Amino acid sequence: MICMVYISSAKLGLTEGEIINIVEDARVNNRKNEVTGLLLFNSGNFMQVVEGCVPNVENLYEKIRQDNRHTEVKLLLKESITHRNFSAWTMGFKNIEKLKKINPEVLNPFLEDDLNFSIYQQNPYRALQFLEIFKRIA
Repeated sequence: MICMVYISSAKLGLTEGEIINIVEDARVNNRKNEVTGLLLFNSGNFMQVVEGCVPNVENLYEKIRQDNRHTEVKLLLKESITHRNFSAWTMGFKNIEKLKKINPEVLNPFLEDDLNFSIYQQNPYRALQFLEIFKRIA
């Protein structure tokens, strides 16, 4: 099994409804392909972790790279894993902009830099830790 974490920007004008469609489609496809993970969205940017068997995750990542709803797709982390960290979700989804309004005192310490790509490119494990935080937040 492998875990992959990537960041990307949403195409200009991507609506909330289109994002929800992405998540719903991912849940159906990921269930079929035994892929789990979490997608974060904030200020026009995505961060996602996907995990599962090597060919399924690599195929999914290639589809994401080709998806015109994303731009600047950058792989942060790809590593072998012995167990799933996001096994509860075929595709969890958190819209950080909405969560900031609901629970700012919990999120603000983690969101000072939003999804600042350069920070996570320099330290991919920080991205994984960031994603882990959202497993526990409503």
